[in-house]
Amino acid sequence: ARQIMPRMLKVSKMGGIDYFLELFSILYDLSNSRNQRLLSTTTIHLDNFEYNEKLKTLYNYVQDNYALKLTLQEVSEIMNMSSVSFNRFIKKCTGKTFVEYVNDVRIGFACKWLIEKDLSISEIAFSCGFNSIANFNRVFRKNKGRTPTEYRQDFSGIRRVL
Repeated sequence: ARQIMPRMLKVSKMGGIDYFLELFSILYDLSNSRNQRLLSTTTIHLDNFEYNEKLKTLYNYVQDNYALKLTLQEVSEIMNMSSVSFNRFIKKCTGKTFVEYVNDVRIGFACKWLIEKDLSISEIAFSCGFNSIANFNRVFRKNKGRTPTEYRQDFSGIRRVL
């Protein structure tokens, strides 16, 4: 990634056919690189747990409804579990509380939108299910180690490539 970074910064300033040729060259080099790792926020690895069906149900529900107000009571009913059992289940499977898990999913979408969309940070925060910009900034900083503005600036030269 460090070797390709100067090329990525350079390609964002190119135009025409040179842009596409260099972009495809970079993508080809990245596809053949060793030790690849996923840069997005990960949530649940379904292969690792014995409760695959319950985890799939939880994963799909949160992915489809992250922008809404999700309560522990509501989701535990969907999972056909008591709130206490669901709390134990999600903590065992993800290592996080329900609120932490939902916030991680929301921050993952926010990161994607900060890079790809020209929406304001407050629009992204509310679209991702946060009811307060202050809470969004606090959770984002805790999760990513920087503010949403800093995160967006880190990727500003690469936006066209993505």
